[in-house]
Amino acid sequence: MGFFTQSVNKISISSSSEGITFENLPRDYEELQVPVYLLKGHSDAFKNGLILVESDKYSPQCFEVYKGYFKLLLNLDHGKNNFTVKHVNSSIGNNGYPTPDYNKVHTQTKFSMTYAPIQDGNLVPLVHLCVLIGRDSPLLYDCPRDKMFEGNGIETLTKKLRVGGRIMQAFTQDEMAKNGLGNRCFRFVEERTTATTSYQLERNNVQREEIKIHIVKSEHTVSEIRDANYAQQNPNATDDGMLFDFAMEALEKYGGPFSPDATSTGPPAIAAVQILDAHWDKRQNLILGHAALGGGDDHIRLAIFGSQGVHSWPVYWEGIQRAFSDCTRLNVDEVANDCDECAQYWECLTVSLGAFLHEIGHSLGCPHQEDGVMLRDYVSMNRKFLSEERKCIRTSKGRWGPVLTKDEPGWNRLDLVRFMYHPAFAVPGDFGDSEFRPPELRVNQGMRLPSGVDGGPSFIAVNENRLQIISDTGIYLIEIHVGEWSRLHYEYLPKKACNGLGAQHSIELDYDVLQKQLAPQWRGKTVKLEVLCAGFCQKSIDDLQKFLREHSSPIPGFGGHMVRKSESLGGNDGNDIITHLPPNKRIAMIRVTSGMALDGVQFFFDDNSSAGFANTKDHHSDFILDRDEFIIGANFHSGAWIDGIQFVTNKRMSPHYGGTGGSFHKLYVPQGARFLGLYGKLGDWVNQVGILYG
Repeated sequence: MGFFTQSVNKISISSSSEGITFENLPRDYEELQVPVYLLKGHSDAFKNGLILVESDKYSPQCFEVYKGYFKLLLNLDHGKNNFTVKHVNSSIGNNGYPTPDYNKVHTQTKFSMTYAPIQDGNLVPLVHLCVLIGRDSPLLYDCPRDKMFEGNGIETLTKKLRVGGRIMQAFTQDEMAKNGLGNRCFRFVEERTTATTSYQLERNNVQREEIKIHIVKSEHTVSEIRDANYAQQNPNATDDGMLFDFAMEALEKYGGPFSPDATSTGPPAIAAVQILDAHWDKRQNLILGHAALGGGDDHIRLAIFGSQGVHSWPVYWEGIQRAFSDCTRLNVDEVANDCDECAQYWECLTVSLGAFLHEIGHSLGCPHQEDGVMLRDYVSMNRKFLSEERKCIRTSKGRWGPVLTKDEPGWNRLDLVRFMYHPAFAVPGDFGDSEFRPPELRVNQGMRLPSGVDGGPSFIAVNENRLQIISDTGIYLIEIHVGEWSRLHYEYLPKKACNGLGAQHSIELDYDVLQKQLAPQWRGKTVKLEVLCAGFCQKSIDDLQKFLREHSSPIPGFGGHMVRKSESLGGNDGNDIITHLPPNKRIAMIRVTSGMALDGVQFFFDDNSSAGFANTKDHHSDFILDRDEFIIGANFHSGAWIDGIQFVTNKRMSPHYGGTGGSFHKLYVPQGARFLGLYGKLGDWVNQVGILYG
């Protein structure tokens, strides 16, 4: 059946040399897909001091050691990266920067890592990191006076976003790996330019691949962007989703990968947008021009967030340690204390960077969760990168350490399983596994299924206790929700990559077994079922027990015949209609009336009698069946109504009748059952349809 608990199968790879032990050093053959890696370890040589990291492809960096424990945030370049790690004397100075004593080396070791991202742009979708500006923007973000030495213009913002993006990647990749899912993460669109993530490299004008920052100009003015009615945190806002619309409009006008032509014929774009013109208005006690939203449509998957906290982000790699340790009190006369969780600079960094990552999570398909990034656990994301946490005003907790892996926040397990099947998280080995990444899941970068492929899932009530779930692309996650959250789940991880069972094309759930597997406090309550399939296909049943009862019980009024209903497709508007076909008559011909939507269907039997479903009109098409042919199901295009239909028999498929709008779906009779008609709802055309069988 798969996993039905939320326990985590962690993988730890240890390597030691001369007193230094690493808990998660990548295997020699691994090809990392993002140019950053969070390496954790322990030194027996000395309890404190610094780890000096020397690389043949990046500037030297220092990281704090606390009680022998350390975390190294490594920056990589293409190919093999050779590192020398030295445990040296000294510590972090009062200015927040390291002051290493290179003459006192307690111990040292060497290792290498390989960064070799997939180069085929047709295989892996990338995230576009963007800045939205008003058409008359002064190109400045909110910044306190003591940070003005960094600058607060678009150039500094670009540097901060590049470093922030790498921090997000390191956080996410570490979570995937420690949960046994491999070193995986989403990738950003990059460009070759002067390196800006390191002060030393920038000063030497070194050319490297850096995250490309799209500067996207809105047609709206700064005044419009800062309209209090659009501020998401304003309880009296008249349209707190308007900034999301502004971002969508601006991206489409920007064109390129966001143009309607590009996103209609190819994969949808993924964009993470920071709103430059967000502004703290102390008088109104409101952050204007800010909304924390993520989602999107079939063309653009979008995350947006304001720039009100970006002043606390590090400009360079050399400042990451300091930024996550900066206890400078925030002055609300100058900048926002977002959600009253940003009383000092390092807390502002975790909230503003972590909340942006939360919205990116939404754009990648994650809902809110019981814990993790998709709740608000990102407020302590500093612990991912530090061996010692500084005092926290939010929690009133003093300085403490060592901060071990078990103390870190992370992504919820359900998010990580979603990421495993998201094409943005692919690694090279995935494409050698035809079950995990079959051809139909490689079209459109895996972001949109090709025409004629139905990922489903489809539900069949076998009886009042058993549900069959079917999917062409494969079921990889089933969530059992009781109340607000998933209380139990079944995951089907790839066979080769994770030694799992693989995505399943057919699964049968037993309601009684499910109840026994739930914790006692959740048993006997309404169960909502959420089923996720490869290819971004997802469907839910709001009340599983009710669904089983209604769809397995015979429909009364058919002369004692055992007639059951499949699930339905389409919308809920219109009048109820049902057409039951006599079980003792053979269907000789099907007449379909349609335009750009389905109007109706008429069934003709071999005794010249007929039965009609919905409307019949003069414009129709006929499908004649052979004498040994019978219907086993139908394919549909549907959304808010039924656009088109295609009948499937034991021998072939009919032509497609009607339009091709909406999504592609299949409804089939269970094995051993017989097609006995249609039911649904009728408006100006067929709004809803399901099949009858028995």
